[in-house]
Amino acid sequence: MKICVVGTGYVGLSLAVLLAQKFQINALDISEDKINLINNKRSPIKDLELEEYLQNKKLKLTATINENKAYTDANYVIIATPTNYDIKTGSFDTSSVEKVIKNCITINPDTMIIIKSTIPFGFTDLMRKKFQKSEILFSPEFLRESKALFDNLFPSRIVIGDKSKKAIDFGKMLIECSHKSENEVPLFSMESREAEAVKL
Repeated sequence: MKICVVGTGYVGLSLAVLLAQKFQINALDISEDKINLINNKRSPIKDLELEEYLQNKKLKLTATINENKAYTDANYVIIATPTNYDIKTGSFDTSSVEKVIKNCITINPDTMIIIKSTIPFGFTDLMRKKFQKSEILFSPEFLRESKALFDNLFPSRIVIGDKSKKAIDFGKMLIECSHKSENEVPLFSMESREAEAVKL
């Protein structure tokens, strides 16, 4: 199992570290400084659990700026790039998410793409139509900044915006890497718009 996580902010890096306990993870970012820190087992963001896990846990984690290396043969690609809200336009800037989807499909058209970035209602369906790919889904995160890995290790619930087996398997992987059992974490699979509404 190979997973690519795009974006090493608090959402992306916490997911990468969580999953790297059991799965091979390539963390992709445009910042060489962040990549070098992660590969030297140092966290580029302030998060006690992240710092501890990077330094002391045996993780299957490699950080890279090389898109080909990150996307090729990845079973899942998780997008956690910034989508800053523009007060003037009243909308999210989703350009980074769209760019990742486009580049990812060019290199690895068969992977499942999971959006963790904050997006507007209806965005997932729009991307499926635009790129003619059904395996694009949204899975909201419920993480606190500076406590992101802790919240991933002790999730209150997992929401997956797709009802396919592969999508549900991804949700189970998140639980498997947490400190809770399947019986302790509700896993909700639903339509993409429902998942987007849960986040909003």
